[in-house]
Amino acid sequence: MSIGHAILLQLVTAVGAVAGTACSLFAEGMDARVTNLILPFTAGGFIYIATVSVIPDLLEDTKFWQSVKEVVALLIGVFMMVLIAQYE
Repeated sequence: MSIGHAILLQLVTAVGAVAGTACSLFAEGMDARVTNLILPFTAGGFIYIATVSVIPDLLEDTKFWQSVKEVVALLIGVFMMVLIAQYE
């Protein structure tokens, strides 16, 4: 990957973070029904990225227990999202 391409991707990531923050601040004053519609999309995006991008990379490691630890950490992340949704 070239330096210019890496800089462009970093810029896209930063713009996405700012856009996500703006959307969440905008949705803060909305009805709870709208917030309940946003949460499944966020969780779905997390799970999609985890299953399509992260897990294949994690399973390439030849050490079985290292892969198990990484998948368990991923599942803990999903569990924490569920807890946050329940006690929000």
